[in-house]
Amino acid sequence: MSTLPARPGLAGLATGVTVAAGTGLGVLFAAAARIRRSKPLHPVGAVARAVLTVAPAGTRSGSTLLDEPGSYDCLVRASYAVGVGPQHPDIEGFALRVLPGSSTPAMTDVLFASTGVGPLGRHVLTLRPPGVHAAQTTLLPVRAGGRPLHLRLDPRDARTQPWPARYLLSWAHERGAWNPFATLAVEWGEPLDAAERFDPVAHPLPGTSQYAAVARVREPAYRMARLAWPAAGRLPTATRGGGVRA
Repeated sequence: MSTLPARPGLAGLATGVTVAAGTGLGVLFAAAARIRRSKPLHPVGAVARAVLTVAPAGTRSGSTLLDEPGSYDCLVRASYAVGVGPQHPDIEGFALRVLPGSSTPAMTDVLFASTGVGPLGRHVLTLRPPGVHAAQTTLLPVRAGGRPLHLRLDPRDARTQPWPARYLLSWAHERGAWNPFATLAVEWGEPLDAAERFDPVAHPLPGTSQYAAVARVREPAYRMARLAWPAAGRLPTATRGGGVRA
């Protein structure tokens, strides 16, 4: 007696959907990169050295980098997603790279984007008016200690142009309250863009892992965009008002 082939379960269906979504985003990002002759998102940015000072309050996140006191040399890149800011409304972006050292043997990348900060708003991208700086989050969580972990970045000198020089960092589990754990001091100088890309999938926070669904959506988009346009980005151009433009 013949048997019918087993139907794929919900897990298999979900995997197929996320793989298809990641591939679709990859195609769109690659096409945008070729058309723009630049990165599909955050094409214009400025890179600077920074120092991350971690001083946790006691509650543990599940990542040793966030939970243990220390001071770390970093590289940061501030940018706008579409590339029309700050002259027009745009989505702020901020990449943080903790450089390898005696206490951090592996490089760590964290990407932030302008969002809300509430239980649901932290998952929603938010346009910022020209010249306005406010909270950014990691948008999508990573797994730490079996729980979703989100990070948040708040400017302490929001009126500084073109980008703030001091930030407060916080973390939250799932939809919980934010726990401040560090400050970041950025040494902005003459605008220089990065020679490499920031990748939180390849360089995760210590003690964390990417959710499989997030990695399946994110990594193909990163990979295909890099293949379509390997150059990392373009420098901002100064304007009369002291801001920057593409």
